[in-house]
Amino acid sequence: MSRSSLLMLGALLALCACHANLLPVPTRPAEDPDFTVEAVPEPAGMEPVAPGTFRLQPGDVLALRTISPAPLEVPRLSVDDAGLLHAPLTGAVPVAGASLEEAETRLQERLRRFDRFGIVSLTVVEPAGHRASVLGAISKPGTYTLGGLTRVSDLLAMAGGLKWTEGDAEAVELADLEAARLLRDGEPLPISIPRALTGDARHDVPVAPRDVLFVPALRGATVRVLGEVRGPRLVSWRQGLRLSEALALAQGLTSDADAADVRVIRGPLSAPRFYQARFTDLLQGRATDVELARGDIVFVTKHWFASGTEVLQRLLPLLAVGTAFAL
Repeated sequence: MSRSSLLMLGALLALCACHANLLPVPTRPAEDPDFTVEAVPEPAGMEPVAPGTFRLQPGDVLALRTISPAPLEVPRLSVDDAGLLHAPLTGAVPVAGASLEEAETRLQERLRRFDRFGIVSLTVVEPAGHRASVLGAISKPGTYTLGGLTRVSDLLAMAGGLKWTEGDAEAVELADLEAARLLRDGEPLPISIPRALTGDARHDVPVAPRDVLFVPALRGATVRVLGEVRGPRLVSWRQGLRLSEALALAQGLTSDADAADVRVIRGPLSAPRFYQARFTDLLQGRATDVELARGDIVFVTKHWFASGTEVLQRLLPLLAVGTAFAL
């Protein structure tokens, strides 16, 4: 057996110890004398701005029509990589960064040599130059066209949301949303993606062409919920995550669960700390909900008649699966 397996087995043996040897779990991780809270500053956000004018970008496809006794109509014209529009009789006209009205004026000036009274009309057929990329641990990574005002939350929804994997024992969220960033011109914007998903206007900012939303894979930012719950799983950890929330995300307790004996394992398996939470006291208003720490393992035991061997047989493979996903 490997050293990591031995450490895991030792931790589980301690987990199955008598209730009397377990301390109550601290209400907040900061109250745990052996737990160090890592301060992670949250981005300040950006001042909300009014939606700007549509500006042409390389790749946009336009339709050209002139209102004239000798009308001209071209159903598809693309702005090339140099930002130029090549229309009949006008030659190459620079339009990148221009509004539709400005582009119409530039083309109309070129056409005056051939049609003194013609009026140019441009319409957008396909805003293919207005695209943003979504990369990382999301369901459908790729490049997406920004049809009108598109905010960060809209772009993430277009990409199918965060990436998950389904297993026999757990449904695992594989994305670290806390560490996700929106990059513009190669620099991260000072916004929080989780705050953007709550609709906070300072963080749910409009996406600009060529922006990149990067959502990294999960690296330890989890709480594992195992044992007598209906849906054992890895829960994505965030600051302030409560025991009741983690259990709810695991679809609640089974009929065999001992709600008075919920174990919390904190710290590395080489030197774990073991606590007990009486969830029955919380449900009856006699206790404060417990705030969980990054990397905690929550294990809901059976009623008193469950043997330690049964607990070990059930917990060891589940914990091993969770450890594999965390690597």
